[in-house]
Amino acid sequence: MVKDGCGIFGVLRKSASSKISNLSAVSGISCIKYRGSDLGAGYASFDSSLADGPYRLKAFVKDRDAARNLERSLQASLGFQFESRVSMPGDSGSRKRFGVWESSIDPDKVTDSIIESAVDRANLLLLGDRMITGRVISYGRALSVYKEVGYPLEVAELCGLDADVQRADLWIAHTRQPTNSPGAFPIWSHPFASGECAIVHNGDISSFGANMEQLNSWGLRSHVGTDSEVIARLLDHLIRAEGLTFVEAATVLTNPFERNVSSDVSKLLRRYRGARLDGPFAVVAGYTLGSDTYLIALTDRSKFRPILVGEDEHNYYVASEENQIRNLSKNAKIWTPDPGSFFIASVKRGVISKATSRSTSTQDEILRGALASRGSDASPHDSSSSSSSLDATGKSFQEINQFIFGGLSRGLGHVSIRNATGQRYLGIGISLSSGSRDEFPFKITIDGFPGNCLANLNNGAIFEVFGNAADDVADTMHDGKVIIHGSSRDVTGQALQGGSIFVRGCVGNRAGIQMREYGTRRPFLIVGETSDDYLGEYMAGGVIAVLNISNSDRPVGNYVGTGMVGGVIFVRGRVKESQIALLPQTDDVMNYLNAALADEMISREIYESVSRLEYPSEHALSVLLPEPLFSRLRFLYFAGKYNKPMSVEYRKLSASEVDLLAEKLSEFCRTFGLDAKRYQEILDSEYTIIRTKEEKAEAPLPPQEVPAEE
Repeated sequence: MVKDGCGIFGVLRKSASSKISNLSAVSGISCIKYRGSDLGAGYASFDSSLADGPYRLKAFVKDRDAARNLERSLQASLGFQFESRVSMPGDSGSRKRFGVWESSIDPDKVTDSIIESAVDRANLLLLGDRMITGRVISYGRALSVYKEVGYPLEVAELCGLDADVQRADLWIAHTRQPTNSPGAFPIWSHPFASGECAIVHNGDISSFGANMEQLNSWGLRSHVGTDSEVIARLLDHLIRAEGLTFVEAATVLTNPFERNVSSDVSKLLRRYRGARLDGPFAVVAGYTLGSDTYLIALTDRSKFRPILVGEDEHNYYVASEENQIRNLSKNAKIWTPDPGSFFIASVKRGVISKATSRSTSTQDEILRGALASRGSDASPHDSSSSSSSLDATGKSFQEINQFIFGGLSRGLGHVSIRNATGQRYLGIGISLSSGSRDEFPFKITIDGFPGNCLANLNNGAIFEVFGNAADDVADTMHDGKVIIHGSSRDVTGQALQGGSIFVRGCVGNRAGIQMREYGTRRPFLIVGETSDDYLGEYMAGGVIAVLNISNSDRPVGNYVGTGMVGGVIFVRGRVKESQIALLPQTDDVMNYLNAALADEMISREIYESVSRLEYPSEHALSVLLPEPLFSRLRFLYFAGKYNKPMSVEYRKLSASEVDLLAEKLSEFCRTFGLDAKRYQEILDSEYTIIRTKEEKAEAPLPPQEVPAEE
């Protein structure tokens, strides 16, 4: 088992589609069993056809005495009696299993708030002073929660979900790797529910204390002590009790305080500051409101936890990894949410918030082209007769790597992997002797969707992927090539220190971070389309080129080159200065200058000149402000370990820069079938060129041939 943090999944039907089987949820989460442990898994279903029916209460109870205490507490709070049933399973192996208590409450006798208060009081009783004797885990009408201690398939069997027994508008699912709470009891397993809302979560909520205080101020005081539960209660209360829209509630929770937001959003954030989440998180939530059901996905501002969104003609999907979606929908359109964004869709309304500011059609078209040109048993992508092929269907990464390294040991020049579906660590640690790399190259062709950590520690091999690649491609690669005909997800090329990575599509967050060069080794990361945030973070050497072939008006995300101390980044197209490095917010700078205006350190004219700037950059302020004031402001906001003096220019490439890039760009274009005309267009374009001011110009490389006209 590989411990790798929690796994999350959600699937919502579209309005014209049939309800979704529980087996889709089981398939979507069980294929990433390795992300969790045997300490918890679970499922939640949402069926809006039940929204006018009775409240369905479900609880874990340690024994029948706990069940009786729970029932007495609820009946005393509600003021009437009701029927219930309790099932006390036997022990499972060495594990003590809790019983399950269930009841239905007539909706004509109570309201949402009355039920919530009664459940809160009962849960406080069950928590006790020294021993947990149970927990009400759900009390909605359209919502059902199924969770236990165990792996996803084991929990599905325990909950009767291992056969096609239930259909719903939406399913969410979770496999758990405990970090902030024990794993002994099922009450700590996900999903966590509140009314008609339930969530699954991967991450650590550092704002937990402030969030708990906010819930306490609303009179919600019974919690099991996990940071995940507060998310469900916050989301439910913001929508149901506070009357916020889904977009407003998601905005509060994702907490965009580092961005320049509108005054309305700023007021919203101030009003609900205790509900704002901080820390690394990826959340999938479901909510039934009236006759409609919503799927919500949230990601933190730095996107420290993986999350993907998908769509096909029938359903919407959210997942930790691409293979979760591909296993259910081979041809789904899949994209990566922007950091600090949210995806919202409902059965009736469709997509409400897409979670990305970029077009997703480009990535989809590139992927389809890659799949159309993918390898076969005959290996058309390699003419070598010294080759071998393996169908990866149902194979573990250990079996696939045994095949790869076996081919290497037998002296084969090429091995082909077909139908990769999320297997991790493929080809990790391959090292070819320096004398044999050119004379006897070793190539691994992969058809499909390899999982995390492809080609890590590669030292001389060639990897070519006809599909998308997951997170952490070519971590600490020393030499060789990685060619990806689709897109690559987060942390591509971390600590890359030799060789080349070519990505025809897009890369996610933190691509090229900690790149370095030493001796004669200069690594290259060339991206055909766009990059997300933190491109080249802490970069110490090498070359990154984002070619933006489809001419996006936003070729890179924010915080480009944060902490950069060496190397150079070329971005085809204009990058706003506010996107480069970890810069202060406009509001912070203007508040400081407002105080300076009040102290008559600057004139009204200067203040208004600064306020009219698109962004108050260090360069612009150095021109507009008096030197003493600028020096003080620069020390406070622009000078620090994350803000080295940067050289940022927007222009055509110089002759030495053309020499630096020509060979690799020529190879990139040949690899992906871009003709000489396109190559020359790319080379002749204007680029945003980012380097540190201390970076010395490297000696130019000799010019290389361009691709022949096809």
